Amino acid sequence: MEARKVYVSGGSTYVISLPKKWVTKTNLKPGDSLVVTEHGSSLLIETSVIEKESQVKEIKISQVTSNEALERIIIAFYLVGYDTIRIKLDRKDHLPYRKSIRKVMDYLIGVEIVEDTDDAMTLEIMVDYKRMSTMQILQRMYSINRSMLLDLGKALKTVDIGLAKDVMIREREIDRLYFLVVRQLKSAVEYQQIAEKLGIENQRDCLGYRIAVKALERIADHIENIAKSYIQLLEVQKDTPLNDFIKLNNDIIVIFEKSVHALFTRNNAMAEKIFHELKEIKKSHSDLSNELLQPQNIQSAILQKAMLDSLGRIASYSGDIAEIAINMSVGALTFDKP
Repeated sequence: MEARKVYVSGGSTYVISLPKKWVTKTNLKPGDSLVVTEHGSSLLIETSVIEKESQVKEIKISQVTSNEALERIIIAFYLVGYDTIRIKLDRKDHLPYRKSIRKVMDYLIGVEIVEDTDDAMTLEIMVDYKRMSTMQILQRMYSINRSMLLDLGKALKTVDIGLAKDVMIREREIDRLYFLVVRQLKSAVEYQQIAEKLGIENQRDCLGYRIAVKALERIADHIENIAKSYIQLLEVQKDTPLNDFIKLNNDIIVIFEKSVHALFTRNNAMAEKIFHELKEIKKSHSDLSNELLQPQNIQSAILQKAMLDSLGRIASYSGDIAEIAINMSVGALTFDKP
């Protein structure tokens, strides 16, 4: 923290000097524009996003341990906000790396291959922050998760393997949206201008959204796990009674709906009620778990236990979302005077 004196220029303009270290770090030059945003008694000074140079990163596969590691590195650079990723194919056995580059593109929204030669591939990230706000993406993730849970219940009830497989396929779209939101939030934390374009009124909300989007992504993972275990269960014991599972799934859908609605509306009272309802969910979960301790078919019991555990985790993540809703609603709470 540095103290800066305020000077008056021309009789009516107040001026402060900028720290040299910050000017050098941001490559600020005479004539460049700065964006000043007022936050109560504070001022936020940023370089203009419009004038910000495109961020380029080069990766040499000779310095990467494996093609799987390359996938993780590309995702990491996507998340932190790079606009161009150039991969140098400086190894003879570069075909697996090419395959991994194309594979990782399935998980990243707004990425295009703009160069593909014998010695390099260049990815350009074309994400327009104006096209979809963070809240719109969260709502889309919620909608997909909800449809997955509803169809999972239908698949369990009607013994529909095709529907269960379709539920599993939808999980990939959640991953794509998850990576996009994380990229958005990282940029929003750095630039208030981007936060405003994304519909984020206060940058401090980025932490809450970051936790919420992770919960939504994990819920989709567990729905996929349940569908996968269910398909395996049908191969082991097709006539397994699952009425209690279906009821538990339906109860969890209600909890999930309420928790996300509480988050979107910053409804503290609704979020608080969810924790009381979660106690009933935990009781049902415990009763089912105890029944599985005395199985007639060990393999069937193991698969059912896996399904039950994932249902429990979905309920827990719904509780996490409700907790975030409470934390984010604090600033909007009003209390009646005694």
